Amino acid sequence: MKIHRLDHIHVYCSDPDASRRFYTDVFEAKMLGRAYGSDGGVRYFLRLGGLALVLAPYPQGTEPSIPTVYRDGIYEHGYGVGHFGLHVENVDVAVESVRQRGARILAEPREFAGARFAYVGALDGVIIELLEHRQWAAFLGPESSV
Repeated sequence: MKIHRLDHIHVYCSDPDASRRFYTDVFEAKMLGRAYGSDGGVRYFLRLGGLALVLAPYPQGTEPSIPTVYRDGIYEHGYGVGHFGLHVENVDVAVESVRQRGARILAEPREFAGARFAYVGALDGVIIELLEHRQWAAFLGPESSV
């Protein structure tokens, strides 16, 4: 099997309109389009960095539950995906930018293993890591991500 790249991240949302506003307002995601699923619910397609982000309502019969206790990059009673990371040029600048736009900072910037990173709480229990590669910067370049 040959994998070309990660295609998209699909996020189920309590309120897809609020989630769309969050990602476009806080992270400057670009709206690609929208469609309606067979259940009649809206699906928003956004471009976040070089990645497609799909926002959709929870399927019927699903009872959303948002974890409350935060640990390092994951909620204590969380989901299978702990977080997704966004490669940024400067973590400190990125944290201040999202903070000023109303995002909740779960963990302030810190360094570990050649990287500087912080965690941001998004809607519906999603955690976003803002990551500045220091040790790997020469190998990755500005357009790359891990």
